[in-house]
Amino acid sequence: MCRRPGCADCRWDEQRLKYWLRGRLLAAGAEEAHVDATVGPLDPDVLWRLDDRVCAIQVTSVVPDLTHARARTAALKAAGCTEVLWLCPPGWQTAHLPALAVADFAAEACEYRAVGGQLSAGPGGLATPSETPWEVRDFIAGWVTGELAYGYRDEHTGGWATVTDWERHTRTQAAVIARQRRELMNQRTALALARKATREKAKQLMKASHRLERAESAAQQHADELALAQRRIADHDRVDATLRLTVRGQKQALMHWQLIAWFALMVIVTFLASAFVVL
Repeated sequence: MCRRPGCADCRWDEQRLKYWLRGRLLAAGAEEAHVDATVGPLDPDVLWRLDDRVCAIQVTSVVPDLTHARARTAALKAAGCTEVLWLCPPGWQTAHLPALAVADFAAEACEYRAVGGQLSAGPGGLATPSETPWEVRDFIAGWVTGELAYGYRDEHTGGWATVTDWERHTRTQAAVIARQRRELMNQRTALALARKATREKAKQLMKASHRLERAESAAQQHADELALAQRRIADHDRVDATLRLTVRGQKQALMHWQLIAWFALMVIVTFLASAFVVL
């Protein structure tokens, strides 16, 4: 399939698809369906109405620019469109737009098939990309009757699925959120208990620190007292040594004086003895 911008064949294929869509929309129950209609200042490729629903379809045979397509979608919704559908070739942009990827815009007998953008409920109940192609005619019928709707799988990507699948997806998400909320509550409880235990440990540690500080203060006081006693003992030792030296010196001096006294006494006795002999 040619996807060159401005190609005449591509424009013809797009116009054929637009008018085919108009016919399928009216056949599915749409009250109005117009090609190249006007809504506010914009001109969507196809515009259809049913009750209070006003839906726009953008048809492009080339892969749309994601930024431009998002801006166009937002502008259409701001102009009054409740829903917007993009029909475009397959590409990674399909998951980021309310789009269906059409396999061939020049399909024979207008048997258009969507090979991207369709979702189905997976084994866990969450909406996942479906590998089974959709017939665009069946999609149009389900979209008009409200059996098919666009929704988001996650924060950035979405797709088209049946309302039943979206209900299962929502229910599964609600169960996951409830489980996560319970886990969060359990974690908060565990965190509160851990904080309480931490505060108690901190109090015990503070008390132990105070006791240790008091013990260190008492030990320092004992050490100071011991040092003072040791200094006093050292002073006493020095005084005792000094006194011992003094006593030793006095003993030696006394001994010398005794010897001198005895010598003097012997000299006197000798003189007396000599005097008696002379007489």
